[in-house]
Amino acid sequence: MKKNIAVMTGGDAAEAGISLKSAQVVYENLSKEKYNPYKIVITGNDWILETQDGTTILIDKNDFSFTQNGTKTKFDAVFMAIHGTPAEDGKLQGYLDLMGIPYNCCGVLQAALTFDKSKTKEYLSPFGILSAKALSGSIKENRTDLIANVNAQLQYPLFVKPNQNGSSYGASKVSTADELAAAIDLGFQYDTEILIEEFIAGTEVTCGVLTYQGKVTAMPITEIRSKSSFFDYKAKYEGDSQEITPAEIDETIAKEIQKTAVFIYQKLAFKGMCRIDFIIRENQFYMLEVNSIPGISPASIFPQQAKVFGLSIGELFDCTIEECLKK
Repeated sequence: MKKNIAVMTGGDAAEAGISLKSAQVVYENLSKEKYNPYKIVITGNDWILETQDGTTILIDKNDFSFTQNGTKTKFDAVFMAIHGTPAEDGKLQGYLDLMGIPYNCCGVLQAALTFDKSKTKEYLSPFGILSAKALSGSIKENRTDLIANVNAQLQYPLFVKPNQNGSSYGASKVSTADELAAAIDLGFQYDTEILIEEFIAGTEVTCGVLTYQGKVTAMPITEIRSKSSFFDYKAKYEGDSQEITPAEIDETIAKEIQKTAVFIYQKLAFKGMCRIDFIIRENQFYMLEVNSIPGISPASIFPQQAKVFGLSIGELFDCTIEECLKK
């Protein structure tokens, strides 16, 4: 019997539009022989199922079901296609845990931790995971004091970005102290906390990790050559970058990055897909971010890596669903 899979998407984060694109890719590529996919869009407090004929049905959150023509349908698993809240911060996973419904991404604790960039760095640092020197700031702080602390403790150029947001929304590269206040203001438009990091000049790469056939497996590494001053929204989603898979980097460094990515995945007790970003400087590499729900839209990196690894996008999605159904 085919499994009913809820492809959950939308949300109220700045990344909602990207989530919708990811969900459409999942919906189109999930095996129709194995699964009955249903796209569910979260908009505010409403969870709305979009049917093939264009009608919409409200999800009953009491038992995570929908009723159509007098027939109630429940779901066997969830494919999470939401970037940002309420999935990358773990809120939705908490609900699904209560309902006893498996899902293809990490759980509440892992999502909440890795959604907080500052806390992720703090957690992984004792395990020898290097990252850029940084300070965090709260919107409640005195702005003059925050800027003074940054100028006293960090060296320019800097990156200023929302602490709990993705897709480079609200992120800025700051070359001089005169630019800092505007960058802080922009970051606070997307979150009440920001992360201010020293810029590390080097080669930016990213490594996907997947539980494949029961084994935690690193994907081929992608090298990112952005036309912008950093890998911003335009570079990520509007083709303003060159993404090379496998990365044209030293083979020894590549293997070490893959090994480190697997270590981070295991240390965080992840499941499903994740992607970890690094930057290489003088044969040393530094972690930039951990993405617990990587993008899977047509412009996204993980599907590119999976293809080089030998998995079609349909096989990639099938693998993650099969893994979560085992549990």
